[in-house]
Amino acid sequence: MPFHFKQMRLIKLIVVIGLMTSATQSAIAWDAPVPSSESFPLEAAWARFLFKHVSDSGLVDYKIAKTDLDLSSYVGRLAKIDLSKLKGSDERKVFWINAYNALAIYGVTLRLPDDEKDWAAFSVVDQPIDGLPPDKGFFVGIRFDVGGMRLSLDDIEKRILLRQWDGLSDDDRKQFKRLAPDKGDPRIHFALVCCAVGCPVLSREPYVADRLEEQLNRATQSFLTDKNRSQFESTEKIWSVSELIQWYQSDFIDPKYSNSSPSVLTFAADNVQDTSLATSLRTDTWSVSYLKYDWRLNNWRK
Repeated sequence: MPFHFKQMRLIKLIVVIGLMTSATQSAIAWDAPVPSSESFPLEAAWARFLFKHVSDSGLVDYKIAKTDLDLSSYVGRLAKIDLSKLKGSDERKVFWINAYNALAIYGVTLRLPDDEKDWAAFSVVDQPIDGLPPDKGFFVGIRFDVGGMRLSLDDIEKRILLRQWDGLSDDDRKQFKRLAPDKGDPRIHFALVCCAVGCPVLSREPYVADRLEEQLNRATQSFLTDKNRSQFESTEKIWSVSELIQWYQSDFIDPKYSNSSPSVLTFAADNVQDTSLATSLRTDTWSVSYLKYDWRLNNWRK
């Protein structure tokens, strides 16, 4: 009898530990629901959504997005995709850029207040999810189903597209390496849009492998010439630019990435179309100041 009593106590202890572990795991992130999807091609649904419900200035009609079948079908199809069929590096890169942008919009539709009057106060950096800091909750605290994997926006941007694996276990490193493009590319910072006014402009067309270089170059040049995000004052030699450049400075100058440069100024010089400005950025002494990022929702009010 004493032996059986000890067995029962051990079993109870294991159960309690299991419950505690489960509770701890559930506190790490919130799993976004997977909507039902239609059978039409994956890219077609996303292309239709962008064309119909994104403005020329990159704003999103979230009122429509909350019930739009193209967006829900695209997100539903992402959950079912066979990721092993993404063979080429460019194919993987465009897949994850498109997925990030769509999932960010879908994530917003899940978090928006019911009363549209409250949307003006909504921000993706004010989302405390499962005990995470408000500025991290939206990017780390929501996990989306992509190909049967639960991934956060942070996973897609940093672990997959930028191949940043420091601190990961060997198994996680192998998993992300399998999904990632062959090399990171800092220009993706101008293609990923996190649903804020200060973000780069959301393209009204999906990224596609056979035009990827052209699309990334255009997104980069557009950002650098957008007066709301980048201002070159040639007389005083001051570049006033979005804080995005400051936050990701190490990516723009990392030699392991394609299309990186020795400094953010030379990165700008390599990507602006004004040749005299490019020469000045390389040869003259410029200073860089940073424009405050606008975290208001990039909502399109028709």
